[in-house]
Amino acid sequence: MGLERLTRLQEEYSIEVETHAFFLRPDMELGGRDRQPREGEGPNGELNEPLRTLAEEAGLTMRRSPHTPYTVPALEATEHAKQNGLEIPFHHAVYRAYWERGEDIEQVSVLKAAAVEVGLDADKLEEALSQQTHTGTVQQQYQEALSHGINGIPAFTIGKYLFTGAHPYEFFKQVIDKVIEENEAEGQ
Repeated sequence: MGLERLTRLQEEYSIEVETHAFFLRPDMELGGRDRQPREGEGPNGELNEPLRTLAEEAGLTMRRSPHTPYTVPALEATEHAKQNGLEIPFHHAVYRAYWERGEDIEQVSVLKAAAVEVGLDADKLEEALSQQTHTGTVQQQYQEALSHGINGIPAFTIGKYLFTGAHPYEFFKQVIDKVIEENEAEGQ
């Protein structure tokens, strides 16, 4: 959801979006694990409130999977896409695979399909994953986030403001406008 809002904000403001890997469940084991529905979720993985409304406002389809995947391969694949200039389209493709189609994003076949969808060389992606080319970078990004006090996703830094969680589009606009106003007052 956050990336959708940032993409929209890029059209309205001259902002740079930089993403970093974060292990939401650092103790997750290979193969992932089954998850229990949360209170208020529908029988087919429909979101509870307020996430349902926020997703609808962002034009997103989100269904919770009954399985929580081991996401390290997806994070490393996203870093590979980033190094090839396709980070945002790849992120969207992986998002659709997981949240819309319920696919297991730990599986290399799912990540390769996302690569093909966005024009990223799927064989090179598979090679990068098998050689763990981006493991160090992903680990470093996670440690950096922890050192800044980030303990959940999505997390955003706009100017000197750091915040986490799903927020309405207007919230982002208010923060950006405040940063612009502060920068102008400081002569930047």
